[in-house]
Amino acid sequence: MAKLTEPLEAATEQQIDAVLKRLSNSNDVGADLLRVLDIAIGITGADMGTLQRFDERADCLTIVASRGLSSEALSFFGAVRRDTNTSCAAALMRRMRVFVENVSTSYLFVGTRELDMLRACGIAAAQSTPLISSNGRLWGVFTTHFREPRKESEFDPAPLDRLAVQVADCMEQIEGLMPNQHFHGKQVPEKPQPGG
Repeated sequence: MAKLTEPLEAATEQQIDAVLKRLSNSNDVGADLLRVLDIAIGITGADMGTLQRFDERADCLTIVASRGLSSEALSFFGAVRRDTNTSCAAALMRRMRVFVENVSTSYLFVGTRELDMLRACGIAAAQSTPLISSNGRLWGVFTTHFREPRKESEFDPAPLDRLAVQVADCMEQIEGLMPNQHFHGKQVPEKPQPGG
C-alpha cells in the first residue's frame, strides 16, 4: 500500500476534477457524493467511510453517502449530534480535523456505546475532516475508517483538505441555485460477515 504522505497521482487529480464537474451539473447528487466519498477513501488509504451533511436546523450531521458500513452502523450513526462520542462530532465542534489513531484507547470512545459499534464494524482508527467552504461555511464532514490502528504522523492531510474545500464550495454553489433542495445520498451497507 502506498504511504499516505505521497503526492496525489495525476489520475487521482483528474478523477477529482471529473467528479466535481459532474457534481456541479448533477442529475443525481447522491450518486456523485458517493463518488466523492470513494475518492476520499482512496486518498486516505481507508477501508470504509461516510460523508455527512451538516443540518443547521437540527444541529446535527446526517449521512448522505456511505461505503463499507453495515445497515446497523448506518442506523446507529445516521444522525450525529454535537454531544455524540464520535470523531465526526468532535470535528464538527472544533471545525478542524480529528484523527483517532486507535479507537480502543481514545478518550472519545473508551467506555461508550459508540466504541462497541465501531468494534462490531471492525473499525480500529478513524479520521474526520470538516468540509468548510472558502466562505467559511461548514457543509459537512468526511470520515474515513481503518480496520487497523494508524499513526497520524503517516497521514498527509493536504490532498483531503483540498478535496474538502472543493466539495464544500461546489455544494454551496449548488444549494445557492436550489436553496430548498435536500440531498439524500447513496448508502451502500456492507454485507454481514460470518461470525461478525
